[in-house]
This record gives sequence, structure tokens and C-alpha cells, in this order.
Amino acid sequence: MLKTRLIPCIVTKNDLVVQSFGFNRYLPIGNVKTAIEFFVNWDVDEIVIMDIDASREGRAPNVELVAWAAKECFVPLAVGGGIKTLEHIQSLLKAGADKVCINSVVRDNLAFVTQASNAFGDQCITVSVDVAKMNGVYGVYDYLSRNNTDLDLTAHLKAIEKAGAGEILLNSVDRDGSRQGYDIELLQMVSSAVNIPVIALGGVGRFEHLADAVTKGGCQAVAAANIFQHMEHSTIAAKAQMLSSGLPVRLSSEVKYEDFSLDILGRPF
Repeated sequence: MLKTRLIPCIVTKNDLVVQSFGFNRYLPIGNVKTAIEFFVNWDVDEIVIMDIDASREGRAPNVELVAWAAKECFVPLAVGGGIKTLEHIQSLLKAGADKVCINSVVRDNLAFVTQASNAFGDQCITVSVDVAKMNGVYGVYDYLSRNNTDLDLTAHLKAIEKAGAGEILLNSVDRDGSRQGYDIELLQMVSSAVNIPVIALGGVGRFEHLADAVTKGGCQAVAAANIFQHMEHSTIAAKAQMLSSGLPVRLSSEVKYEDFSLDILGRPF
């Protein structure tokens, strides 16, 4: 049985790590290098670094940062933000990234997914899709215009899969920073529409929310950002909760997960 991946998402505005709330408010946390050093020492399966201002500001990906991070990381590293060309992807993979996470370029040019997948392998290509519910309908959200596009969500997801994406990182704009848990209705809709892995993101406020994305939402991996920033041993606690919920997870041989009890906030004690 495949293990359920736990993926911390480090959201940055250039080199500054931020907590995101509804895609419009940002709480500065600290330096991205400090965040990476924290996560590589705990029990995670992958790390995603997402520079949310790169495309807005017309910046290319920070290859120097990726090269540094790759030397520190002992788990797969995915990088997103500012990726517009195959040369960008090549430079990131050459710097040590294992995957790239592309978003806005896909809405403008779906063929880019096919080109990237053919050139580097679909296992390297994650497509991030931001979704917001407006007038009762889920739509593909454009972070740059701060509005939904005219794209039909289900059709867009199927087209991404057909184009050759390896997986989809599904981010709920409405749940971003809400701490209310994942949007299970959205996860069910997306996971039933495609056959490639879906990674849930957006809304985790308690560690039991992680298992819901799999057992109720049908996803194959879980990601979160804000919840990991201020809690000691947070990724260990997250996997302890996932294990207690019956999910198959990859465990560190140095950690005795069965010895954890979880308090009302889901913290280990």
C-alpha cells in the first residue's frame, strides 16, 4: 500500500516566509533558510517552497536558494513561483530540485505541461491549481487578478492530467489560513475527476484534518503551511495523528509514534 505523504509548504514572498490568510493577508514569519533547516530535521516526506510573488513581480525562480536548499534537504524538494520556460525548469532541476510546481503558466498555455513532462518526465511536474467558490460554483482562481477565471474547473483538471502532469496540488483559497479544515467537497470533486495523485492544501487547523483529506476527500497526499510554523515537533505530531487515524505513513525509526498522546489541540504530550 502506498504511504500517505506529509508535505510542509513553505510560502514565501521572495526570501521571507509568510503565513497566508485568504490569499490576501500575510503574516511574516522569518527567513526561508531557517524554515528549511527546521523541516529537514523532522519527519516529512517532501518539502514545497512556493514564492508567491515571483510571477507577479516578473522574477525568475531563485536558483541560488534552491541550490542551497538541495544541499540541506534529505527529502524530495519541489519548487514553485516564477516558472515560465523549460529553461527555468532545467535550471531548478540542475540546482537540485526534484520537482517543479507550475501554476499561472498552465492557465495561459496548457501545452507547456506536455512540453515539460516530455522533457523532464511527468514525475517532475506538479501543477498547482488554486480554487475559489464564487456564487456557489468552484472556479479556477487567478492569484494575479485576484478573481476566478472563465475556466471550467473539472474540464481544466482533466486537461491538466491529459497534458501529462504527474500530480495536482489543490489549494483552496477559501480555506487558506481559516484553520477550519480542508474543503472536503472540493477534494472529493477533484479526486474523482482525475486519476493522478491529488495533494490537498488549505485550511488545516488541527492535525486530525490531515487524515480527512484522505479518508473523506480521496486525496493521496496532504500538505499544510501555517500550522507548522509555530508548533514544536509539529511534523512529528502530524504523523502521529495520521497514524492514529489509520493512514499508512512513512515513519522515522528514531521516533516512537505509539508513545504519543495528543492534547485537545492535537499537540503531543
